[in-house]
Amino acid sequence: MKSNFFRNGFYNTFAGVIRIGLAILTIPLLMRLIGIEEYGLWTLASTIILVVTLAEAGLSTATTVFVSQDLGKEDFEDLSQTLTVTVGGILILATFAAMSLYFTADTIISLFSKLEKSQHIVAVHSLQIGSLVVWSRLLQHILIGVEQAYQNYGLLNILNTIQYFSLSFGLVIVAWLGGKTVELMQWQAISSMLILIGHIWLVRSLIGKNFLRPTWNYDKVLAIANYSFAVWLLTLGTALFSRGDRLIVGYCLGSENLGIYGGVTEVASAINSLSSLPVQPLVPILSNYSRNHNISHAELTQKVKQSIEINTFFALGSAAFLLIISPLIVQLMFANYSVTSTLIALQMAVVIYGLFSLNATGFYILISTAPKMVMIIQLISGFFALILIFIGANKFGLLGAIAGNVGFLLTWLMIFLGLKLLKIPNLLWLKSSSFLLLWFMVCILGSLFISQFELLVAFSIIQSLVIMGYFTRIFNQELNALFQKIMIKKCKN
Repeated sequence: MKSNFFRNGFYNTFAGVIRIGLAILTIPLLMRLIGIEEYGLWTLASTIILVVTLAEAGLSTATTVFVSQDLGKEDFEDLSQTLTVTVGGILILATFAAMSLYFTADTIISLFSKLEKSQHIVAVHSLQIGSLVVWSRLLQHILIGVEQAYQNYGLLNILNTIQYFSLSFGLVIVAWLGGKTVELMQWQAISSMLILIGHIWLVRSLIGKNFLRPTWNYDKVLAIANYSFAVWLLTLGTALFSRGDRLIVGYCLGSENLGIYGGVTEVASAINSLSSLPVQPLVPILSNYSRNHNISHAELTQKVKQSIEINTFFALGSAAFLLIISPLIVQLMFANYSVTSTLIALQMAVVIYGLFSLNATGFYILISTAPKMVMIIQLISGFFALILIFIGANKFGLLGAIAGNVGFLLTWLMIFLGLKLLKIPNLLWLKSSSFLLLWFMVCILGSLFISQFELLVAFSIIQSLVIMGYFTRIFNQELNALFQKIMIKKCKN
């Protein structure tokens, strides 16, 4: 099974580009249609749903890793064993998680004492509907793991794109028709089930040519369970930061401040999603390398270098773009609120998220070769960030909570430890990122001193030309090869 890292990363990025665009477009619309306070309630319910999906226990990543190894060996007996364990395991976990959420929704919402009685009732009803979202998403995770192992990133990202469009525009339409949190959750449940059906079809088409049957192997169960548990712990660390922060803000500051915090961080978090997607194809490459050493160390180093450059390009490029247009985003999102404080909050969040998103290459190196190390780093940085957010929220309010996110920059340790593990000099990361880091500092200074709309547009165009020129120069050969392949396919058709 031939691997093309750049091509797969290119395909994988489309969903991220669409996601960041949809986030900027739909979040302001939702806020205006349902109001900041109701949006805060929606954020709370959605956050709890996402935290519950941690019940997947790392099985999705384990599926990608173990299926990649089985396909690399062309061992379909092992593949049958892997899918028996992962699919069977997720069916049990998904059903348990969904039922647990449904029956404990009232108890969970009771923890947020600052909610009014009417808000409490709405939140409980939303979580009960959300139990179906949890069940369908958990099953999707396993199927996506199989799709990534087959390196079918083209169709996978078509499904992701459809999901983002249907969910985002569906939520806006529901809100425009007068729907609130409960109705929004109903639409999310419907769209999640439809996308699940799409993933089932895609996976069936991928494995349909191979003779697979349910096969139980105790050693395979233990291997997958051990790997999944380690990945689950590191996922727990990520969730503590990415979603646990919202639970803290909701608890400390109430639904209105949570609405503002949720809107700001939702836009900023798109940076992390966008910058990590092009690097995901590194997982099967590293998985096969650690097991079979099927490529040379020099070739591996080149792919890691390419991964660092792509990650830095998308992380800092998207952060710089959002930073420059942040005054426009604030006017769209918070028309009736203090522009100054919300602008500062958004700019702080964008800078922090842009910088910590540089950990993607290190994350995928360690998750493929030393997941326990990722677990330790994620847990330490996650807890540290949550402590800072809790202190900041209580002492300084909304801006203090935003500033507390800086604690997650400890995840940079993954970059240096990952390179050391592969016996690649740490200087490689600095050489590959230095230009864009300096350029990002210039963009930060520009955003602080430029306020006029015309100058913002001009500065945005200039920074876009600079970064696109850099990207074209670095990946000139890969881009030419990719476009030639696309043109050849078009000519054949």
